[in-house]
Amino acid sequence: MSIILWSCKQEVSIKKGRFTAVNPVSYTDVIYKADRDTVFVSRFDGKIYEVIKDGTKKQQIAAIDDEIYAMAYDKRKSRLYAATLNSGIVVVNTKDGSVVKQLHLKNTWAKQLTYNSHNGILATYDFKGSHYVWNTNEDFNAIETPKVLQGTRPRYIRDNGDIFFDGKQGVIVWNYKTKIIIQKNKTSGHLIDVDDQNNYLMLRGKEFSFFDTKADSIMYSQQHPDWPIYVADKDTTVKVPLHLEIISGIITTNTIYTCGLDKSLRQWDKKSGELISTYTVLKNTPSAMDIAKDKRQLVIVDLGGNIQFKEL
Repeated sequence: MSIILWSCKQEVSIKKGRFTAVNPVSYTDVIYKADRDTVFVSRFDGKIYEVIKDGTKKQQIAAIDDEIYAMAYDKRKSRLYAATLNSGIVVVNTKDGSVVKQLHLKNTWAKQLTYNSHNGILATYDFKGSHYVWNTNEDFNAIETPKVLQGTRPRYIRDNGDIFFDGKQGVIVWNYKTKIIIQKNKTSGHLIDVDDQNNYLMLRGKEFSFFDTKADSIMYSQQHPDWPIYVADKDTTVKVPLHLEIISGIITTNTIYTCGLDKSLRQWDKKSGELISTYTVLKNTPSAMDIAKDKRQLVIVDLGGNIQFKEL
């Protein structure tokens, strides 16, 4: 989910162009391996590591001769799915680091993956406007989607087969088993997470919104207030009245977490939208975050190659 990928599209219009010159050791994505404390991280240079909280060492799991932008993980199959610049989606065996399979895209690349380990559905979209849905339990068979979903992006997959797509029409929920459109909502921005009641966390530049699907409307929108800048020589944090872009977000039962270019992690009350806490845990621009299965721990990585675990 690296923000660099959004702001530098012109640099990768030639498919062989690489970002490793920016910082090859930048972390591009992070995903939990265990219920908590242990994660996989990926880098621009194609390396994937296993990192344990409070550990002094990290173990290299695999090395792909390509840049990695996003990952998905299936614990039961011991597989990592990696979105790359030139190799499509690469399937990696986490036990020995071998490449099991490559899923090719149409002459372009993808920076985001959506996966559900319960039904084995893997989905992504590329920068030419095409999306891809595969059933990993059925030899990676491609799943055809209806014409109404052309130009949309798969963002979230339910255990029951509901796939959430967003695009110019808003959010469309389609079930790959029944082939039926479940619901449509006119929204604005990008869908970045869905809660247990099918409500949406939407992201649009400097602003995020909580969309209530039953009311079919936005309940509130918020920005990161006061850019917190740490002044080392004075050992203090200065709050600058600027709103910077929000990069990612996670929605839980009662809380929303967001991180942004201001290098902060924000905690919000989901019901009211009120800001609860601000954490200045990042040293560089954040690139990705993930939340533990029990929702009591969160992990963030940044473009400086740093990782932070946060107890919630």
